[in-house]
Amino acid sequence: MTDPAAPYWTIEYLESGESVPGGPFTVFIGDGEEDGRSLDLQCMPDEPDEQSVRLELDSYCIVSEGGGVHYGGLEEVALRPDRLLLRFTDEAVGELELPSREVVLGVARGIGVEELRTGLRKVLSYGNPEKVPTMSL
Repeated sequence: MTDPAAPYWTIEYLESGESVPGGPFTVFIGDGEEDGRSLDLQCMPDEPDEQSVRLELDSYCIVSEGGGVHYGGLEEVALRPDRLLLRFTDEAVGELELPSREVVLGVARGIGVEELRTGLRKVLSYGNPEKVPTMSL
């Protein structure tokens, strides 16, 4: 995965965990602006049931700031101390209204990189193994 110099936006806010006990585990990253850019990566606490598998809702979910939703959709994820590199499928790019398949996000100094790493590993490993991206975390 390439590592372009300028990030698409910088992660200034991170929230990771269950917002409601027994509810979805989420990794919410944002640029710190009230109506700014964000991605919310989620997984359910239990493995997908038969209906979720039939409907292809059997993996992690990504929600973008514009309300786009996609299940699965990442091919590769790499985390560096100051960068998060994400490579999406073409379908996910369209659903999430992203500028390209490869998105580089800066990681601000105050962001807990270990919390981000642990949360991403938990969410992105959920469900259908065919939808789990290659991870360098």
